[in-house]
Amino acid sequence: INFVYWLMSTSLKQKTISGMIWNAVERFGTAFFLFISNIVLARVLSPDDFGCIGMLLVFINISDAIVDGGFDSALIQKESPTPTDYSTIFYWNIVLSIFLYILFFLAAPLISSYYKLPLLCDILRVQGIVLVINAFSLVQRSILKKRIAFRKNAKINLVAVSIATSIAIVSAYIGWGVWSLVVKSLLTAIILCAGYWLNSQWHPIRIFSRKAFASLFKFGGFIFLDTIINTIYLNLVSLIIGKRFSASALGYYTQALKLADMPRSIMSSVVNNVSFSAFSSLQNDPVRLLRASKMGFKSLMFIHAPLMMLMIVIAKPIFTLLFTEKWNHSVPFFQAICVMGLVYTAYEYNQNILLSAGKANLHFAVRVVQCVIGIILINVGLYWGIWGFIAGFVISGYVIYMVVAFFVKRVMNYGLLQQVRDIAPAFMVSLLAAVAAFSISLLELGWHYVLVMLIQIIAFGVIYILVCKLLRIGELDIFIDILKRKHSALH
Repeated sequence: INFVYWLMSTSLKQKTISGMIWNAVERFGTAFFLFISNIVLARVLSPDDFGCIGMLLVFINISDAIVDGGFDSALIQKESPTPTDYSTIFYWNIVLSIFLYILFFLAAPLISSYYKLPLLCDILRVQGIVLVINAFSLVQRSILKKRIAFRKNAKINLVAVSIATSIAIVSAYIGWGVWSLVVKSLLTAIILCAGYWLNSQWHPIRIFSRKAFASLFKFGGFIFLDTIINTIYLNLVSLIIGKRFSASALGYYTQALKLADMPRSIMSSVVNNVSFSAFSSLQNDPVRLLRASKMGFKSLMFIHAPLMMLMIVIAKPIFTLLFTEKWNHSVPFFQAICVMGLVYTAYEYNQNILLSAGKANLHFAVRVVQCVIGIILINVGLYWGIWGFIAGFVISGYVIYMVVAFFVKRVMNYGLLQQVRDIAPAFMVSLLAAVAAFSISLLELGWHYVLVMLIQIIAFGVIYILVCKLLRIGELDIFIDILKRKHSALH
């Protein structure tokens, strides 16, 4: 952040720093509301309810990516979009979303028959309306992003999520079941749409330009393909679990994914957003880019590795405390996702390096390789049932990290061996702390599981910090120095 601040003009500095702060507020605030609502809803609803929605989200997420089409990024990237550009994309989004909703409406009986769940037909026809609602606000959202108006964006999102989740919780308690999750999605989309319209101060004009569409698609089309492939691949797991196994199995997996992915995605998003801006400015200075990439990678994994290890250790008490014992079947899923999460953040960071260096073609190539490797390993794992399937999914994460590290080696001479050497100390100390913390649960002290979990967390943190201090791992000193500066600034 300090580098970005030094790099930019005074007016842009203020906007950028403010944007980063409000972006963090939005992400952490939204995550907090969703986390709380997920805990409450999980206690009221069943794994089957979450599994039903998980099945439908496969189709909704892919359709959202199609409607966006990369035009959101294209409008933000273009230096001076015209009213014609905005209006053209606005009308395109609406027409495409309506077309996709009609397909959903007609295909709903086939989808419900495929999953052998008749209720899915009505749910999909109602849930699919979210596509059309979202399409009405995509351009307005892009305008706020382009203006770096993250403060408004944060307020809109926080209001939408807080109201929608509150009503969904009430709906669940009065017995609406799976429909309370549908209400949550619809209300969130409606409030977001209203908020973007009220705050963007833009309205479409009556024009659609093929020239403007072609110009924006030239940039956005590449991002569109990347997004579609990634969205399909990430949702493929849910699709296979829901069809091959059961709705309840998908519900357990969905719950595990939500909890495991929340801290990882927040951390990864914040780091990648900042590093992308900074690294892009250094793409013509390979020496400084390499130095910055190494420092960022080591700092990220210094926090991320122990976090994932700790979550693996305390997985069962976390689920029992938050969701009750009926969700304990999610624990193995959760632990497997955390094992993959150890390297998936490293994979995303490396992908970000490729984009920052202007290698969008390599970024896309790695994405394709990721999908091919993942599909092969997942299908091989299916021969051993659901756990073989999950094992294939986890292993694919480690293989694709090796692949992207190979390309980063070609671009800036920072390959797999160098990266492993840089983060090995943090991984080894995390593993040591995890073994010590896990051993506490084997002592059979007879204490309440919450107390044991708290002792495990404290023991893990103390061991990790002390050993890092003894080994003189530099990242610890960096974070301690940051905390000291923040403390001094407050006083």
